[in-house]
Amino acid sequence: MRIRTRIGLILAAVVAVVSADTVPAIAAAPSGAALVDVVCPVGSNISTYTPGLTYTSKPTHFTATGQVSGCVSLSNPALTGANLSAAGDGTASCTSGSFSNTTVYHWNTGQSSTVVGTGSINLKPDGETVFVLTGTVTSGPFTGATVLQTKVLLSTDLLACLTPGGLTSIAGPITLTFS
Repeated sequence: MRIRTRIGLILAAVVAVVSADTVPAIAAAPSGAALVDVVCPVGSNISTYTPGLTYTSKPTHFTATGQVSGCVSLSNPALTGANLSAAGDGTASCTSGSFSNTTVYHWNTGQSSTVVGTGSINLKPDGETVFVLTGTVTSGPFTGATVLQTKVLLSTDLLACLTPGGLTSIAGPITLTFS
């Protein structure tokens, strides 16, 4: 239910931003104000961890692939979605972690944006694991923009964190904003 609420709020924000009534307000925004240029409210992701995640924090490498869709961009209306690939290194367990990472978004327009940043894994009170990536676009469309990608990691193997090999793969929905 929380995912639907979050997607609903993002979609409502997109409608408000692209509404004809708000365009003059956006044009008159104070200098230095961060405007959201791209919102992608729908996406999915598969992440793999080496070594697998357990309840003990340890050096970990991750890779991820996925896609986002339903994207709306104020500066590039032709942009509607992207495939993504990411890799990073850090220290992690099944309940927490932090990574440095590089993500490349291959937009439906044929262009690519490279984002360099950091990520953190947090276990929420309801048992939901969330991986939040933040970074800056270093090349391609939106260079200099700040990026926020939120992944809700849904495990189908709830006992994997207790095994010596750990949890090696996890998937779930993602949302994405560039501002």
